[in-house]
Amino acid sequence: MPEFRTEPPAAERREKRERGFRHRGRTGQIPIYLGKQYRFFINVSDWKVLPMAAVIAALVAMVIRNKLFINMEGSLMGALAMTCVALWNGCFNSIQAICRERPIIKREHRSGMHISSYMAAHMIYQFTLCLAQTGISMYVMKVAGIQFPDKGFMTPWMIVDVGISMLLISYAADMMSLFISSISQTTTGAMTVMPFVLIFQLVFSGGILPLPSWCRPLSNFTISNYGIRVIAAQSGYNELPMVTGWNTLSGMRQVEIGGEVTVEQLLTMLDSEAVVRRRDEVVIPAVTVGDAAELLKAGDVSPSVMDEVLTGPVTVGQIADFLRQSKALQDRRDQSITLKVKVGDLLDLLGEEKVKNLVQAKTAEAAYKPEYERSFRNVAWNWLMLGVFILVFALLATLSLEMIDKDKR
Repeated sequence: MPEFRTEPPAAERREKRERGFRHRGRTGQIPIYLGKQYRFFINVSDWKVLPMAAVIAALVAMVIRNKLFINMEGSLMGALAMTCVALWNGCFNSIQAICRERPIIKREHRSGMHISSYMAAHMIYQFTLCLAQTGISMYVMKVAGIQFPDKGFMTPWMIVDVGISMLLISYAADMMSLFISSISQTTTGAMTVMPFVLIFQLVFSGGILPLPSWCRPLSNFTISNYGIRVIAAQSGYNELPMVTGWNTLSGMRQVEIGGEVTVEQLLTMLDSEAVVRRRDEVVIPAVTVGDAAELLKAGDVSPSVMDEVLTGPVTVGQIADFLRQSKALQDRRDQSITLKVKVGDLLDLLGEEKVKNLVQAKTAEAAYKPEYERSFRNVAWNWLMLGVFILVFALLATLSLEMIDKDKR
């Protein structure tokens, strides 16, 4: 009789498939899980992170577009704002990525799934998301009016320089969230932890908020610290003017300063350290015959005597000595004098443009920060540290998932 072969039962077919899967190599599993992640992107609405990135970038650009690359304050504010955009994008890309399928991972791991393959697929997928978000964010910021300088520092284009920094910040935050997701039992637990992580990143960034000395070292363990540093360096923080001091002073033009003082108090001021330090400064320059002729509009002065000095220069020390030795002032030591003058009058007297340049230069000098130095070494170092965060958090997430079988739930 002819031998008839029957179809193996469903259980046997499933066992064969599992047996084949169990022996698949690590490299061969990566595209399988990568395909799964891209199906999540389409079917589970992971694509929504892209329009959200555009909206967030537009809102931030409206605030910093007239400040970034313009002055010190705007540079630092823009660095913080752009770091926040990248952190937000990265964190919410992957905060639920692992914990939402934890039971599935556990079953697949027991049937032969390699955790390293699963994590490699996640890293490739999350990098793609971060790259797309960064591209969208930079385009939206450019359209919204941020004036990126044409010439870059590390690359030929500044927008590419800043884009690389934002990509690294976003990817580092993404890997940090992936680690949190790997140790969270539920999506609710992961979402509960996320706000505290973001607050820690921003408060201890060491950028806008000054930190007490005892907790300053904590900033070295935050992604935001290196993100703010690298973007502030790329925007030329130390090379820009600081305008806060001058804007404050200019806004006080109508404010009156002064009050009731006695002649004795004025004479005491002549012995102050400020006057002593400036004794040799010239207050009134030397006056020549030519200067006097120009002042009196006298055109019949002989050219041979034009350079003759009528009076020598008058210094701060000479004026102080004259006032101190004046008998008229000594006799009126107890007399009160009302001194009131508007700030605007002082600015006009001293020269507004001269005071503006002086205030901006001195405040910028005081606000100089070596960590924001615009140098190849500084930018490269911060990029390297962001890369270290990426690798460390990816490794921690992998080690955490390797122990998933110990989860008795």
